[in-house]
Amino acid sequence: ISLEEDIAFIKDFTNCIKCGHCGAVCPVNAISYQHPGYDVAIETFEKDEWKIGFNQLDALVKMKRSCRQYKNQPIEKSKMEAILRIGQMSPTGGNRQPLKFVVVDSPDKLEELKLLAMKTLYDVGQKTEGRYGMVFRSILNNYESTGFDRLFYNAPCVIIIYGDPKSSHTTHVDAGIAGGQMTLIAETLGLGSCFVGYLKTATQNNDEIYKFLGIPEGNEMIANIILGYPDVRYFRSVPRQKLDVKFL
Repeated sequence: ISLEEDIAFIKDFTNCIKCGHCGAVCPVNAISYQHPGYDVAIETFEKDEWKIGFNQLDALVKMKRSCRQYKNQPIEKSKMEAILRIGQMSPTGGNRQPLKFVVVDSPDKLEELKLLAMKTLYDVGQKTEGRYGMVFRSILNNYESTGFDRLFYNAPCVIIIYGDPKSSHTTHVDAGIAGGQMTLIAETLGLGSCFVGYLKTATQNNDEIYKFLGIPEGNEMIANIILGYPDVRYFRSVPRQKLDVKFL
């Protein structure tokens, strides 16, 4: 970092991972930080604007449930953009920022994706024994006969998080962090969410799903989140197994 006309500039990006901490920590905003490809405006918040109390965050995490009942109501564009921005702002290993997103919220495209995945799972179920074989076979049958959607639970939106595993060795952790933070911010916007794994199972058995979603070759689907306005209300938290922890 060097001074030019009493303003601090980063003079050499060779060993810089572009995390922005230098500018964020400067008390007088003396560092000018710009990098090609970055599009998030730097903001300044007073502590009382962003500091969340323990009790509120503790209650939010404990009360948050995976939602599998949704209203037939689309998500506003402004809310979707806010959720995606949180995914963009989430921390990543080495600040590599390897994650990319696909949003499927068009009813026609969502139905097309749903049937493509369900039919793939049905084929997988023909070759799979035990409980999951039965489940995979029943998903399509139930949807066609009763309309029960065990894949997306009739949510109006699916967000796919993907990335190139060659670009970073932490893509799975990064996607978990981003997805977790996105679902928390969704709760504050009145939206329910649920991580769904069956879509990835289908994708692993049918490359056509990658093509449908426009995910480039060499990239991996990592996590999938359904979103929508919940058609269910929870009044209390739920039990969990005994905490297994060691202090060394």
